[in-house]
Amino acid sequence: MSYSILLALGISAAMIANVVFIIFYHDRKHQEIDRWVDYSFTGSTWRSALGYYRFMALSMLVFYVLFTVSCLLLQSDGYIIFADAERRLEQKPVIAGPIGTSLFSLDLVLRGGFFDIMEHFSLGITPVYMNRGQFWFVWYCFVFRMFFGMTMIKMLISFVWIYGKARLAVQAHREARAAEELERFGR
Repeated sequence: MSYSILLALGISAAMIANVVFIIFYHDRKHQEIDRWVDYSFTGSTWRSALGYYRFMALSMLVFYVLFTVSCLLLQSDGYIIFADAERRLEQKPVIAGPIGTSLFSLDLVLRGGFFDIMEHFSLGITPVYMNRGQFWFVWYCFVFRMFFGMTMIKMLISFVWIYGKARLAVQAHREARAAEELERFGR
């Protein structure tokens, strides 16, 4: 087993562990931020929330770079991981350079983030496809794509929830202040 295969296995395990960490630990962190928004709406609450999202965004960037580099290493070890067609019977092996590989990775990121929209409308940003003859590479791409999909879902739901709670807290504060001013000046 080559170094590039071991690296790909390690990256896959790290992506899975990171998603589990994001879902479970960050769920507690999300609940903590949710309580902070209920208790007090301050700049430190926003900084804490941004730190929460920064971790997820940074992990996504790191795994994008690691996946792209590992694909380049797999190719340099002689593994034919890319093809020029989507269907297995029509595929011819191709070698992608750094730009083609990074576009392939970006295509997987977008497919993970936009879910079935890109699949349904056959949208893509590169003519390079995964070689379906390399079954292990198909699973490696699946783990990468699901990492991005699940992380983006978590970020989106969390952000919409926190943003909605913050808007409601600001609105309640304004209404309370307006009622207080009416009561003070109404006398």
